[in-house]
Amino acid sequence: MMAAFKLDGNKNKRCAFCKYWYDPTNQYIQPQDPKHGFWKFETTAKCLCLQCNLQKGAGMRCDEFENKII
Repeated sequence: MMAAFKLDGNKNKRCAFCKYWYDPTNQYIQPQDPKHGFWKFETTAKCLCLQCNLQKGAGMRCDEFENKII
């Protein structure tokens, strides 16, 4: 299931948009209106967090977040 999300720099932190969340092809995210910061992400996706070395869900948050969408 895809969920819409407003990406606002490093303020709205979600693992799906973090550079440490190992999704090299970015298959779980897609632009909805990138000009205004709106993206979609797959809510059921899980990938390895390279910073924490744990499987994390796309909608999770952590303090190690660094935005991979610039």
